[in-house]
Amino acid sequence: MEKPLILKDKHLNQEYKPIIVGLYDRNNLDKDTQYFLGDFKNTAEFVNFSCKPEDLKKNEMYGAGCDTYVMSSANENNKYSFAYFHCTGVIGVGVDKETGNNISFLSHQNPDSFLADKKVMESFKNDLNKNIDKLIERCISGSIDIVLFGGNKDTKIQYPGEDFRMGIDDIDDFMKKPFDEYSKSIKYLNYIIKQKIGFSPVVMSGPNDNFDTENHSLDIYFDNENRRLYLIKPKQEENHKNEAFEANNVEEQIKKFNK
Repeated sequence: MEKPLILKDKHLNQEYKPIIVGLYDRNNLDKDTQYFLGDFKNTAEFVNFSCKPEDLKKNEMYGAGCDTYVMSSANENNKYSFAYFHCTGVIGVGVDKETGNNISFLSHQNPDSFLADKKVMESFKNDLNKNIDKLIERCISGSIDIVLFGGNKDTKIQYPGEDFRMGIDDIDDFMKKPFDEYSKSIKYLNYIIKQKIGFSPVVMSGPNDNFDTENHSLDIYFDNENRRLYLIKPKQEENHKNEAFEANNVEEQIKKFNK
């Protein structure tokens, strides 16, 4: 079932609307939605996470190698990407000064790479900044919106290692928590975006909590002209995972997940 969500638009001039999102249960899509999304792909730009490095330049996209990240350039195309598992995504959009049309970019990044490898992290940051700079340079002031989405609950439990000192160390500092990687991903994206453009982006929907189930990944479609994001994800075990929230508040939101 669709749930349109809008959180804030204070960074936008009154005449420009924020990105809105519709949430859809991927295992219960109605026929009209299936047909719409099928047609959508025929003319939209595919931001393919599995894109070969040699194809990135040809497709005017950014990346740092297999299983790292892929990011479109800012343009007028509708966009879509499939199979966000651990991955998070960014969408930025603004109104071009010359054409009066929206231009946007979409990213698909793997936290295992862009958070763990310093070279990949720096490359991702530079490419994201390039796209944001392009929006700032080309777009009308007060028309730019940026949002985040994706991620999932980590079901692998990490136990304390040999360096844990019972009675001295805090066990929580040695345990890997279910949303540690998700939190780091959102915080890093928030840091880059807020530093560059001055506002904390909205996280349009929280992480999946059923990564071990079948047909569990997130697919996304972005309607550039109407600033509408379609999130196709499995039904969540608890409703807080579907809430939009400001990236600044990710830790407070995660507390809701753990209640």
